[in-house]
Amino acid sequence: MMLSAAVAEHANASVAKIDYNEIDDLLVQVVLSRDGNEGLGERFVAKKEAAKAAQEKMQAAMMRGEPVNPMEAAAGMLHADPDKKKVEQLCQKHLLEVIDRVFGGKYEIIFKDGYRSSLIYSKAAIDDVTVVIKQELLRSLPSN
Repeated sequence: MMLSAAVAEHANASVAKIDYNEIDDLLVQVVLSRDGNEGLGERFVAKKEAAKAAQEKMQAAMMRGEPVNPMEAAAGMLHADPDKKKVEQLCQKHLLEVIDRVFGGKYEIIFKDGYRSSLIYSKAAIDDVTVVIKQELLRSLPSN
């Protein structure tokens, strides 16, 4: 009897998670493909590629035992880039819109289950809605 009550309680869980690592690149792609974000997308991709190239150059120099210029290495990073912050903000906004559209008011809490997420303790079951969000983001991509 108690087991049935516990199962019924968990079936109505109002907490869910999204594995952000699964959807991050797709979410950025969807947001940057929206009308009005063309320039932002070009800048963001160019800066991301430049940061990757700078990191690869630094790693290659370290492997060869060459000194690394810390100022040059820091210049290639995207940490405080305003375009990166704008993309992150647009992604958060779009994700909230997708969650509202797909789930309505079903969940009271949906937490980000990713690399730097804080740990959350819960006695209730936690639904993983990553696949559903990923499908919605795929549907949002342009046809081309």
